[in-house]
Amino acid sequence: MPVQDDERERELVRMFNLNWDPAHQRAGVDAVLDVEVNGENFRFDVEVKSSTGTTVSTARDVGMDHIKKWRRMLFVIGFYSKEARRPELQHCLCLTPVDMEPWIASIEAKISIDFKLALWASRRLLVEDLYEVCGEQESYSIEDAKRLHKQQWTADEYQAALDLVVDGKPRISPQRMLEILQLRLQYIAQRGATLNNPHITKTHLSSFEETNRVVKGPNWAAGVRAIAEDFVINNPQHPGILKI
Repeated sequence: MPVQDDERERELVRMFNLNWDPAHQRAGVDAVLDVEVNGENFRFDVEVKSSTGTTVSTARDVGMDHIKKWRRMLFVIGFYSKEARRPELQHCLCLTPVDMEPWIASIEAKISIDFKLALWASRRLLVEDLYEVCGEQESYSIEDAKRLHKQQWTADEYQAALDLVVDGKPRISPQRMLEILQLRLQYIAQRGATLNNPHITKTHLSSFEETNRVVKGPNWAAGVRAIAEDFVINNPQHPGILKI
């Protein structure tokens, strides 16, 4: 993320009293918002964005994992002036998962066919294909698996793949190795199915201009929390609402 964008988004987090994760360790979640409704505490994962234009950039290599994540999140978007030295915050939108669904569904529609093709192609691999790629062996080592799946697995996942014992040493069966090959092909194919930085469109964003989704100062934090609290009341079973 460019430094200027990061600074603006940190500013938004402070203004809205969100809990910011500077390393984005929580599966790429920017921040969280805690609210109390009728004596119960709830939490939202929040996607924090900023823009000096009429559209909003999202992420590189957007795939189905992004779609699943975004469907559970609040989007807090700050719109800034275009002043070169010090852009000023003009207004914000706080959009719920329901508000974002039409745009998210449009992105899903663009990539879903390619992702289905990637899954279908990987499942078509046979043991004979494994032998062509990795050589025909009665069993395989972790190093053989790493040559396929590289850094996509953790050490624990590679250890879990060991499903045979040969001469007292843990090994990987051809069938399990075929599954690893299938996963590798699926990963490679899905990388080509992603979208690079799809923007949240002006058409989608402008539909909220005259609604209570617009948040202005000075009570920025209260405005966002009011939207979140209302969402909890009207959508109590939504998977994006985490009870704490």
